[in-house]
Amino acid sequence: MQSSETAPEDNQTARGAGNISRFIKLGAALGILLILGLMAAAVVMALAAADTWGPVIRIVRDVMLLILLLESALLIAALAILMLQLAGFFVMLRAEIKPVLENVRETARLGKATATFVNDNAVAPLIQFKSFLAGLLAFLRELMRIRGLLTSDDATSETLDEADAP
Repeated sequence: MQSSETAPEDNQTARGAGNISRFIKLGAALGILLILGLMAAAVVMALAAADTWGPVIRIVRDVMLLILLLESALLIAALAILMLQLAGFFVMLRAEIKPVLENVRETARLGKATATFVNDNAVAPLIQFKSFLAGLLAFLRELMRIRGLLTSDDATSETLDEADAP
């Protein structure tokens, strides 16, 4: 039920964002058309009657230069703000990353210490015990083989003795 109630709100938000995007695109297109139209009109007026329209074109030129000057000042201010934001971001990043890296180093050190502890107190003694048992088993196996050889030699010699006795 919750998802069906929130879905219309999400659709309205998406629709609102789409409308804003459409208005921005429409405004940009109209602005570009207006500038192109003004430039075309200025060229036509300058070619048709330069003496009559010359002072008007100079005034429009001066206004456009002032607009470009203000635009470049705003652009420089925006770049300065961007640089300040980047500097703040790097300071914040350094402040946030440094503790995280220290935690990672501490965790790695603890992991290494734990591995050493387990190796020294559990794995190495277990390996030594298993090696001892393997050696003991091999010793017992060889002992049984020698005993088997001795008993078979005794049995063979007894049968030979019995065969020689008649």
